[in-house]
Amino acid sequence: MNDLIKNIENVISSNNFKYVLRSNKLTTNIYATSSIFNKELTDFSIAFNSLFNCTSDLNIINNYIIYNDEIFNLAEIVLKDESLITTKALDEFNVATRTTSKAKCDLAKNFYIMKCYDYFIYIFDKTYKRAFMIIKDDIKVLTMINILILTPYLMYGELFAVHGGLVNKGIKNILINNASLGGKTTFALLFASNGWDIITEETTYITSSGEILPFNIRNYFNIRVGTYLNFLDFFKSKGIIFKDFINMSDLSSEELFSIGKEGQKSIDFEQIGVFKTLDNKYITNSLKVSISKDDKFQIKKCSMLENVNAFLHLSLAPTVMLFTELLDYYDVDRITRKQQLMKIFENTKSCEINSAFDYKEHFNDILNNM
Repeated sequence: MNDLIKNIENVISSNNFKYVLRSNKLTTNIYATSSIFNKELTDFSIAFNSLFNCTSDLNIINNYIIYNDEIFNLAEIVLKDESLITTKALDEFNVATRTTSKAKCDLAKNFYIMKCYDYFIYIFDKTYKRAFMIIKDDIKVLTMINILILTPYLMYGELFAVHGGLVNKGIKNILINNASLGGKTTFALLFASNGWDIITEETTYITSSGEILPFNIRNYFNIRVGTYLNFLDFFKSKGIIFKDFINMSDLSSEELFSIGKEGQKSIDFEQIGVFKTLDNKYITNSLKVSISKDDKFQIKKCSMLENVNAFLHLSLAPTVMLFTELLDYYDVDRITRKQQLMKIFENTKSCEINSAFDYKEHFNDILNNM
């Protein structure tokens, strides 16, 4: 591990790009050895800092983004070191992310190392409160960078997060949420094809007072063939042409649905999403959506607890709780955070939508319930 850190320190000495996030409890410095994500990280810092008008000089984390194949290979070798151990927090993280990630630490618990997917390795140095993000060239790597940068803010309770995207038109901000494969992207596209803007996809962050972070941390959409064909004219208008998907146009809705994520394609968020300042900073409506081939379209009111529990679940996930160990911060009061969320969503209109494949026919019904 020590040799790896020395090699990393030699590389980061040539960092030329810096971005800063500031809040009441934490300042995050982000240094990059390459301009590869310059626009995205610039937009990220602008959006984040618009929410917080302060600086915490007493609590600083330095993050280093390292795009270097040799360092990546060395880090992979270190991960195989049998002297590395796990802790309770690491075990919980590893169980929760077992299909995507693996994390360990050294015996002294000074260095924590995790590999996420095949393109991202994260090393946290507790002694100097610095994080090394070692990356490979992949469209999805920026998402991991963004998530790990924001996770300490979730731990400190300055942000909450939920699995859900946000669409906007004027002063209306609609959160579209549910579990994976529940129909979030499909319903976001339904709104987009009717003149709304997609602000976030997959995950939405808000402050502890409810203000929306108007930045999309997952920089890509995963598009399935059924979704693509259902919004073919919309995608064509954006210049997004997938001939192999179009060749499946003769398949029935049921057959397309059964294909699911198989063969799905990733596209840049900016091809159909928007980075902009919101006229209204708060969530006005929430839609919990679900698409099933056997459902009939139904929209009904649901309790604000649906939103509260969804935000609380992700905001106190094992990845977040791992940072309590990394940063030696154990003042996480679940009751207080639930009360904050209850206050945030007390004036948010929440609905639940269950639908088969006829959701496009019911867009006006959805608007009439907003």
